[in-house]
Amino acid sequence: MGKADLDKLWALARAEWRLRQQSTFLGFLWTLLNPALMFAVLYGLFVKWLGRAQGDYAVFLLIGLVEWNFFASATSYALSSLLRRGPLLKNYPLALEVPVLASVLSVYFSHLLELAALGLILAFFQAPPSFPWLWVLVIDAAYLALAAGAGLLLAGLYVFFSDLERIWNIVLTAGFFLTPVFYPLSVLAPEKSALLGASPLTAVIESARLAFSGAAPRPGDLGLTALWAAAALAAGFALLRLKRRAIGDAL
Repeated sequence: MGKADLDKLWALARAEWRLRQQSTFLGFLWTLLNPALMFAVLYGLFVKWLGRAQGDYAVFLLIGLVEWNFFASATSYALSSLLRRGPLLKNYPLALEVPVLASVLSVYFSHLLELAALGLILAFFQAPPSFPWLWVLVIDAAYLALAAGAGLLLAGLYVFFSDLERIWNIVLTAGFFLTPVFYPLSVLAPEKSALLGASPLTAVIESARLAFSGAAPRPGDLGLTALWAAAALAAGFALLRLKRRAIGDAL
């Protein structure tokens, strides 16, 4: 994308973010209420069991929910972006990637505010900020790329397969339980722990927990996330460019 497309991307991302916040009465508070409600339910159900296996279970759970919520929300919102912005694409010279990436960025803006709120909570209840916390920005840069790549793929496919939205909701539900959001990998059998550890979502969540605990993430986890992100972006851009004319006709 050229500079003109980047300017349009930034402007559309800000517009998407304002639209998402101003279209509801509580605005951004809904973004915080969703993980807060999930936290209350999961903490109440599992603290007695998982609290014995994982110290500081409340912090452990909160970080997992904030990080998972970004990927689930960003990909779900990006999925319908091409159809949602169909009239704009028909009437203005806009690259197909722009509305998809703008949708992901608009969710990312909210995610940054969630991280800021999380940082305040941790600083108040756990320990003051330390240098390793900055690793979260590095982790989330790769995470943003991964969500963007997945969003490009989903948006391109959704134009042709209207059932994809329901399928993706099912995949996300399964993914929530197959990712160590509310449980540590240590409670699983070694072979299952190794299998789930190969997921880039696991790598991101575990890396964020290490960073907020004052330790540097494992290089292998960062590398795994970066590789998945690069593959997803390459596949997403390739799909939209190869199917540009067909997508334009379908819109």
